[in-house]
Amino acid sequence: MDVGRPIEWSNRACGLASLRAILLAYGREAPTVTELLKIAVKQDVLTPRGALHAGIASLASDLGVLSRAEPVRAEDLPSKLDDAPLIASVTEQFPDDGRSGGHLVILRGYEPGMDPLIHFRDPSAWGQTHDRVPLSRLAHSYTGRAITFAPLNHGDAA
Repeated sequence: MDVGRPIEWSNRACGLASLRAILLAYGREAPTVTELLKIAVKQDVLTPRGALHAGIASLASDLGVLSRAEPVRAEDLPSKLDDAPLIASVTEQFPDDGRSGGHLVILRGYEPGMDPLIHFRDPSAWGQTHDRVPLSRLAHSYTGRAITFAPLNHGDAA
């Protein structure tokens, strides 16, 4: 896959934008999204639909933040967030109509309760004005796949 023009990949760079934010949260040097894109192309991480979860995890580990792509049940997300942020595969804007996946966002914390309020960072334009979603709503668009990271020691999330 060739990098080509930005318009050709910009709507598929959510995983790389999320990875950059994770690197910054862990205090690592974070290449720009364009630099990450070039690395992703060289390492066959980027597909026509976006970056592969295992590829993003591998890039994160190569850049100093141990990670892995793995299944995580929606109800287990809050406990996972006790130790570290994670990247989750959801449908953009968290619709509850049964569509799931295709967009990567950072889940960075939560407020406990009967329906925990999940704090997220979304690299899309919609995500610039939205940063929390009830777990019940997130669960409707979540694929059950995530990229998890080593515990974050300094207490700040992405």
